[in-house]
Amino acid sequence: MPLDEIEKGRPHLRDTLEVYRKVLEFDELMSRESISLSAGDVAYPADSVAAVFDAFSSVFDLPGEMLAPLREEVKLGRVDFRRLPLNETPAFSLPYHEDELREILFLVSRPYFVRLGTSSPLRSRPWERGRCPVCDSSPSLSFLKQNEGRTLSCSWCGSRGKWKRIGCPHCGNSDTGKLDIIEIEDEKGMRIDLCNGCRTYVKTADDNLLMDYTPELIDLISMPLDVLAQDRGYRRLSPNAIGMRELV
Repeated sequence: MPLDEIEKGRPHLRDTLEVYRKVLEFDELMSRESISLSAGDVAYPADSVAAVFDAFSSVFDLPGEMLAPLREEVKLGRVDFRRLPLNETPAFSLPYHEDELREILFLVSRPYFVRLGTSSPLRSRPWERGRCPVCDSSPSLSFLKQNEGRTLSCSWCGSRGKWKRIGCPHCGNSDTGKLDIIEIEDEKGMRIDLCNGCRTYVKTADDNLLMDYTPELIDLISMPLDVLAQDRGYRRLSPNAIGMRELV
């Protein structure tokens, strides 16, 4: 479904979708770049860093000098993108607020993770530990298909894989007495799966929604569910497509 059509029906998402348009523009620019990753690459090769950061600065209208410290650290190989899905941020000092740095790192690393997910033979394997087998990310979105199991979705590399239908992928809790579900009338085909063991949640969508929306758009248009869950003290462990985890 076109973003303009979504925006008309959900005007409260106007600013969110405007940022997402920039994300898609950056993705498109990077898809034209010949960035080749070797098995041991933990970030972009040094000869690709300039192209990535120049495009990122231009699309998101961020001053080059603001990104210069991070750009230099990536070029010198001091940033390990593989640690980002584990919610680890670089330990060195940079002139950004921690939340701002996490969002920037998520967005600027998208081309790396897209290539990682596309090339990995693990892309469609079951999530045996409740984590993405490609990049080790925790899920924030899952899909249910009638009479079938549950599919978890990775917001970092785009991988999806089967997991058990009932239980918390974050802590492994399958005690139904510690699991809750919330559905609201305004979000058809969506629900929140809450775990009272680790106080986290995963949004779950009807698989039929994938006929009209990408997983990223399903995650964005259901942001009111994130607000509801976080208002009640539950945590989201991975970012949405514009790099946000905390919405309240």
